Amino acid sequence: MKTNPNRTIPRRPALHAGGALVIALAALAAMLGALIVARGLLEDSVELKAASIYPEARQIQPFELVGADGEAFTERDLRGRLTLLFFGFTNCPDICPDTLGVLAESMDKLEAMRVEEKPEVVFISVDPQRDAGPTMQEYVDYFDPAFKAITGDDEALGAITGQVGAMFVRHSPDESGYYAVDHSGMIVMIDDQGRMIGRFPPASSADDIAADLFALSRARG
Repeated sequence: MKTNPNRTIPRRPALHAGGALVIALAALAAMLGALIVARGLLEDSVELKAASIYPEARQIQPFELVGADGEAFTERDLRGRLTLLFFGFTNCPDICPDTLGVLAESMDKLEAMRVEEKPEVVFISVDPQRDAGPTMQEYVDYFDPAFKAITGDDEALGAITGQVGAMFVRHSPDESGYYAVDHSGMIVMIDDQGRMIGRFPPASSADDIAADLFALSRARG
């Protein structure tokens, strides 16, 4: 399992003023988690190990970000297949490389399960100042060249984070110029009609993600 890029990643400095924001993020995550109580998909009852499914799918409204290739990425690009969204940044010291490594392993497991069409994994950087196109693509390529990487300015990012319940907070730079970004760690599931149907909580295992995606793919036919 790949967990860290082959490069030096600065460690996150201790947070002070941001502590209250982190607590607020945790409270919001708990509130959102309480809302996701259904364990079925459409008419089919599916036993899941980690994923939480919304009682009703939520259509993703228009937004426009930009891909690592410089091309626009909009809500229309979320249609046609199951998509997994993960928010982070390439200088992330822990959550991002760990989660992307788990997602890469999950895709390998789905391939071994002979799933005909694996989900598309999209990494959304919430740090556009440091994450230019080539930087993002090199980062996700380390985990899986099939992964996509997109970003945008704060207004564009807000258009999608607000819809899926994701949050991010940038902190002031330290003496070296490095700054940390606190962000949501869940993985958002978008169905082939561009609707948010649920999420995986932070620190979900590759085994659980693969098992749940396999179960959902069978339930959907």
